[in-house]
Parts: sequence; structure tokens; C-alpha cells
Amino acid sequence: MKNSRILAAGAGRMGRGIAHMFAYAGYRVTLLDMKERDGKGFSQLVNAAQAEVEANLMFLSGLGHISSAQVKQVLELIQVRPLASAASELAAADIVIEGVPETREAKQNALELVGKHVRADTIVTSTTSSMLVTELQQWVKRPDRFLNTHFLNPAYLIPLVEVSPSPDTAESVVKDVIALFEAIGKVPVRCSASPGMIIPRLQSLLMAEACRMVEEGVATPADLDKAITHGFGPRYATLGVMEFIDWGGVDILYYAGHYLSKALDSPRHAPPEEVTKMMEDGRRGMRERQGYYDFRNMDVDAWQKEKLTRFVTLLGSLGQIPKPGV
Repeated sequence: MKNSRILAAGAGRMGRGIAHMFAYAGYRVTLLDMKERDGKGFSQLVNAAQAEVEANLMFLSGLGHISSAQVKQVLELIQVRPLASAASELAAADIVIEGVPETREAKQNALELVGKHVRADTIVTSTTSSMLVTELQQWVKRPDRFLNTHFLNPAYLIPLVEVSPSPDTAESVVKDVIALFEAIGKVPVRCSASPGMIIPRLQSLLMAEACRMVEEGVATPADLDKAITHGFGPRYATLGVMEFIDWGGVDILYYAGHYLSKALDSPRHAPPEEVTKMMEDGRRGMRERQGYYDFRNMDVDAWQKEKLTRFVTLLGSLGQIPKPGV
């Protein structure tokens, strides 16, 4: 896979993050500027991009994750090219990852330019966090070789990549993209073409509800953030939401959800119909050996111990485990 020629279309924060993570994994990357600039403007862009990537690498070096010599090697794998060289650079690319600003005009211009010059076998992806792949594919020549790949900032640090193909995307392309991300140490998850994909959709609800709680005087911003960093965050860093539902019991979600929906006059807090059906079917989670997950053929004790060990390890690294008082 390291022979794949990677091109990041867009030399802003997202493009630099993409260049960083591929070069860090040993891939040669072209960072293509998608804006018209004069010589001076392009030189300033090159200096800024190199300085940003180097600063992030040195930060990691300071924490002992990469040596100074390796920092230099990573930087040597990244080349920044002007828009004037788009035709030749795009024609040479095996994978093009578009990372221009989140506007329809910018996406359209970028994807149409990419489609004009890439080879027929090139895979093209967009890093959009809000636009559906089925909407963006109208501006590409090969919808069967196009999909969304959403990174979370900072892209060079956060492992997750949301991979969202359209019904027209070839399955072989999806598998190749997932394999590529796994090869550089990322954790790809697949999701259908749906507004917000996974994380932005969940995150928007969390942020809106947090702001609403501050507005209502439920908690101060500082106390709310403390609740997240000392409770919500560590818990869900080691146990997925669906795993947590099964661990505690689907019945807890069912009753608590209906109570909150009524108390807050918020239909969005009510559990979905699938939860009601699971209650009726007796699939109430780990206790019944069936919930969102099937525990019937699992060593549940070993699974719980593994999860709790990770939780304690994380809390320990965060300095959140109190010392014994005896």
C-alpha cells in the first residue's frame, strides 16, 4: 500500500492534517493548493504548511512518540504544489482526498477540477462533515470510485475515520479505502449516507443540550465540563454507547428515556421504537444475554474484566483514581 500516491486537495488545516498522518506512516504525499496565488503568496503558504506540520511533529517528539531524525524524514515525504500544477499532480495520484472549505461552491469547484484530471482508476474522497456523498457525487465523473471520508480534528491525532459510501460506490473501493486507513493506524467505521454521519450527529445533540442546560441554570459551564471530563468522557472512551446500554440494561434506557421525555417535554429524549420492541421480546441486555449485542456465546466475565481494566488504566493515566485512605 505504501506505493500508493496520495494527494490531499486543499492545503488548509485539514489538508495539512491528512499530509501529516500519511507521511507519518511512511507514505509520500502531495499537498495541492486549490487556490490561485502569486509566487509570494504560494511561498508563504508552503512555509506555513511546513511549519504547522513540523510543529505538530515536534509536539509528538517532545512526548517521546517520534525521534527528531524521524521528524525530518516525515517532512521530506510531503511536497506542496501550486494550483498551476494540478493537472500533472492529479493525473499521478492513486488516492485523492478533497479537504477544501465546507461550502457547496468550494466542493463543486474542487471535485470538478479533480474529475477533470484524475485517471479513471483513481479513488476520490471528500472530507466533508455535513454534505451527503449522494449530493457531492453529482460533481464527480466516477461515482463508483467516490465516497466520503470524514476525519475528526486534529486529523493527525484522532484515530477515527467515518467512511460513507453511496449506493453507487463500488464495494471494492470501500474495502480498499478501509484497508488504506487501517494500514496507517486509523480506525475506520462505515456508515450510510445520512446527515451528520455518526459523530457530528451525536455531537450536535450533545452540544445543543449542554448549552440548553447552561441557559436553564442547571449547571455552570465549568461544572458541566467537569462532568464531561470526569464522567461522560472516560466512560465512553472505554465502553461504546451501545455496549453501555446492554451493560446497564435496555430497560433502564426505556424507563429513564420516557421519564425524561415527559419531564423535559422533549420527544427527542424518548427511546425509539426498537427499544420498545426489545423490551417486549425480552432482549434487555447483558442480563438476558441478548440486547444490541448477542452475549450468548461470549465469556461475559472476561469481557467485563477487559473493559474495566481499560477503564482503570485510562483513569490512572488521567490522574483520576484516588489514593487509598487506609
